[in-house]
Amino acid sequence: MGIIGDAFNKLFQLIWDAVKWIADFIVNIFQNFIKVLQVIFEFLYALVDAILYLVYMVGVLAVKLFLVIFNAAKLLWSFIVGFGRTLASLNYTPRVSSGNGYSEILGRLFKSLSVLQLDVVAYIMLFCLWFITAITAIKLISSIRVGGD
Repeated sequence: MGIIGDAFNKLFQLIWDAVKWIADFIVNIFQNFIKVLQVIFEFLYALVDAILYLVYMVGVLAVKLFLVIFNAAKLLWSFIVGFGRTLASLNYTPRVSSGNGYSEILGRLFKSLSVLQLDVVAYIMLFCLWFITAITAIKLISSIRVGGD
């Protein structure tokens, strides 16, 4: 090839190496830029995910709190209604048999035990027990909203 061929070969080799270096440099810059963008978007995605999860858990907490308060109110109402029905039904009147043998046997048993007058004592004790239980439960349930003692 000669001197001119070697000179052009070295010149084109130098130009090719320079173009290759510039191309590698640009590829590295774009790869690093893409990595930086990827890290930024991963951070933003994690931040949005955390905020949405926080909102979701606040909603779950609100629903659970509402259910607890609603069930406590239902329980309080049940105790009040039960206490009122207990007060209203202090006078016991035997009812007609429901058609099974147990009602008839229990009716005869209560008739034979009525000479002892234990039914009156039992009703008084039942009323006292229910009265104390209902009043205590009503106090405990109604103290939930103000923090209790």
